[in-house]
Amino acid sequence: MWYSNDFLMPPNGSWVWIEPAIGIQRIYCRTGWNITFTMTVSLTPMTLCDRILGALLILVALLAQSWWMGRAATLLSVGLIVAYLLWITGRWQNAPAAVLPIYLLAIGVQCLHFGEEYVTGFQRRFPGLIGYAWSDTRFVTFNLIWLAVFVLAALGVYRRLPLAYLVVLFFAIGGGVGNGAGHLLLGAMQGRYFPGLATAPLCLLLGIMLLARLFGKQESQ
Repeated sequence: MWYSNDFLMPPNGSWVWIEPAIGIQRIYCRTGWNITFTMTVSLTPMTLCDRILGALLILVALLAQSWWMGRAATLLSVGLIVAYLLWITGRWQNAPAAVLPIYLLAIGVQCLHFGEEYVTGFQRRFPGLIGYAWSDTRFVTFNLIWLAVFVLAALGVYRRLPLAYLVVLFFAIGGGVGNGAGHLLLGAMQGRYFPGLATAPLCLLLGIMLLARLFGKQESQ
């Protein structure tokens, strides 16, 4: 779909190509010095159906993890709510080429982090802080389900599905920034190693990088 926009670059004008199906807008401009440049803008089109499905996904996740993991998963529940609010109100980029590499790397690091937590007994130490208990089976099942969801979301990002970015936002906020910062804080408060601490800085760093990719400046040439 083409249309011209003489207001943006008079008198030579500019032309905008919009691909609504994938949410990409390419702006072609010609200046008075006969120099042409382009700017690619990744839009975030979202339908009412997307918002409803997203809300249902969050509701199911909140109920399921509260039932399965108890009050020790409260911070993750907060992360889900924050992710949904950012998803429906934020100006995130639907840009697979920018998001996928760092997202896939972050998933790999999350697998290492999960392995460190399991081996060092995070599933006993963390819920024990509030008088709760997780079995090894419960902890492993919970993490494997979320890792499967994160991997499926990568396919959705590749296909530019808005709902997939809700999962990516939760991963960046809950699995990255919140998870990493939480481990560092617990280690500092206790003055010694806390299970998961070694890989926590990587989770924090990649969470920040992923958010920067999602909400960073648009690509221009």
